[in-house]
Amino acid sequence: MDNNKKCDKYEAFFVFNDEKAFFEHIEECPDCKAEHEKYLKVSQLVKDVASQYLKRREENKKKTILFKQAACFLVLLAGIGSFAGYKIYDDYSFQINNIEESYIYAMGLPTDEYGFLEI
Repeated sequence: MDNNKKCDKYEAFFVFNDEKAFFEHIEECPDCKAEHEKYLKVSQLVKDVASQYLKRREENKKKTILFKQAACFLVLLAGIGSFAGYKIYDDYSFQINNIEESYIYAMGLPTDEYGFLEI
């Protein structure tokens, strides 16, 4: 092989040849050997990072589930609080069905047809 020309057969040998021919070419060609070592390093880095990535993904999944549970709890709590507040208002609001039930009327003050103080 000419020293000025770099070998560009790495991909062709990797894709189109069998494993034996590929490794024979790598042993004979320093350019392809260097490229193969570079790919092996990248492959090892990907393997090393994959476990960290999967661990972080699981942690994020747990955080997402906890966040959704907290959001559901807050919505439920707000709903219960709203219902309880409505029931308290409903129980203690003054509802007058007729004028005789009015406290103002019972005190002898002038009232309108709703039982409110007439001014």
